[in-house]
Amino acid sequence: MFNSLKLTPHNQKQIKSILNEFAKIVIKNQNQVSKCGLYRGLAGDLLFLFKYSEYFRCPFEEQLFNEKFDFLQEQLANYVAYPEISRGLSGQAWFIEFINQAREQDYDSEACEEIDHILEELIGSDTWPGEIETVLGLSGIAAYAGRRYRASGESRLLELIVSNFEKLAIKTSCNTLSWPQPINSTYRMNENVEEVHEFNLGLAHGVPGIISALLFALNIEHLSERVKKMLVYSCNWLIEQAEYGHSKSCFGNYCTGKYREGVIEYGRGSEQSRLGWCYGDLTIALTLARVGNSLNVPYYLEKAKKIGMFASLRTAENASIADAGICHGSAGLALIFQLLSKEIKEQTFEKAAGKWLAHTLNLYEKKGIEGMFRYSPEDQSYHHDTSFLMGFSGIGLCLLSALGCEPDWADCLLMSHG
Repeated sequence: MFNSLKLTPHNQKQIKSILNEFAKIVIKNQNQVSKCGLYRGLAGDLLFLFKYSEYFRCPFEEQLFNEKFDFLQEQLANYVAYPEISRGLSGQAWFIEFINQAREQDYDSEACEEIDHILEELIGSDTWPGEIETVLGLSGIAAYAGRRYRASGESRLLELIVSNFEKLAIKTSCNTLSWPQPINSTYRMNENVEEVHEFNLGLAHGVPGIISALLFALNIEHLSERVKKMLVYSCNWLIEQAEYGHSKSCFGNYCTGKYREGVIEYGRGSEQSRLGWCYGDLTIALTLARVGNSLNVPYYLEKAKKIGMFASLRTAENASIADAGICHGSAGLALIFQLLSKEIKEQTFEKAAGKWLAHTLNLYEKKGIEGMFRYSPEDQSYHHDTSFLMGFSGIGLCLLSALGCEPDWADCLLMSHG
């Protein structure tokens, strides 16, 4: 059961009007072989259209939707060399499995078997050499593996992912561990400084994403104890990185450290972070709350509440909110506060979700559809974008959640685990 936000009849009407406008725009996107991804592409568009049809209990452009879905499946072979969830094979496979599971009694457990084998071969050959984060790396692939396991019971892919995270972790003290960013990572801030460990603190690109990825394997009996140990040690480490004296955030974007006599000595990092899905206090609070509930650790829930309460005070100005997208926009914040309020029954979080929803609707009231455009810091201007992570499809999914539509897709962003 997912509760809707407190909405006036005017709000409800306004949201439905926006959703209708989004659907009419998204369905007209041209199919492109190079743009079939989940976070930025066809799979994400179809996810929004599917949930839109589900909520209104009426298939929207059913024939065209089916044609696009067929096109998506026909292009899978072109993505075998790109396993990531954002724009590659595991993201498209996640969506196919999502649709497959929605069929309930007609679920086909063999539909994604070939994809399973491809990903298992890529991940299982040796220690994973690539990105370990969510968007391009191992944590994102775990979202597909977790969804696959939920219905099919296939656990081999999750086993391989857990084993890799065990190999890649470093012990930072007697009861903490963490995962440094690979030296060749796209998301490493301190390039080519091998003697310095850099720990990314964002859900999209760092340690919170790995913690969330491990939750998918917690209830697999033969993995449970190994996963539990990593969850506890890494959450202990994450909590240690908080600095509550900052005026804006408890956590920075990253921290650095060097080994001295078997212990990590921490150096500089970024002092403050924005508020969003990608980085910031809010998704760290959500991650700690989810682990706290899963392991029944009240201490993690207490910390999550404290961090979340601090995050609820942020404004658009000091949280760097320039648009409405899921990644680091106002609609995304409304959803994340909703999810946090489900983990921790706290009225403040519901009110914060309502505040950010109101901010989103105000953008639309002022500028119409242009108020939903994606902001680009590169050219400091706004752009038409229909994607799941940054544009209309993701905003639409957040608005559906505000109406009470279950965000059963949030596992693909590592914000739930079924």
